[in-house]
Amino acid sequence: MNGLFLLLCLVGNQVNSLMVMDEASCVEVEEEECGICHTIYMQECGMKMVEEMRPVKVSMCKNVTRYETKCQQVMEHTMVEEKRPICKFERMTKSHIPCNETNIKNDDACKPVMKCEIGMKMMVKSYPATVCEDIAIGQEEMCVDMVKLKKEKKE
Repeated sequence: MNGLFLLLCLVGNQVNSLMVMDEASCVEVEEEECGICHTIYMQECGMKMVEEMRPVKVSMCKNVTRYETKCQQVMEHTMVEEKRPICKFERMTKSHIPCNETNIKNDDACKPVMKCEIGMKMMVKSYPATVCEDIAIGQEEMCVDMVKLKKEKKE
């Protein structure tokens, strides 16, 4: 009789190999069957739920603003001190003597002459510069697939 009972338990365990049995919940119960003159003892077992972490594919999305760079050329001006010829006109005689009030009476003797010296002079210098700025042109949804672990209850 005990052999039949063990055979039934072994066959039952092989058929339900996916189920997890909680041995603490197993209790022997007395049953009566008609036509059999003796009592058969069978085990009744309860199923226990087990939590399990399973990988799940998840899609994560977010809105991203797209930008376009626009550039343009602009002339920029700066003040610079640099060495330059500084020139002026003077009236002089043929012998390179400056004309004075006595020489001015004789116009033929005095001629205009340009006299130059090298000196420092403030100058405005211009040069091209590129100025760029980012302009928002719209929003775009960017998605990424990733794997997360999720709790599942299983028998």
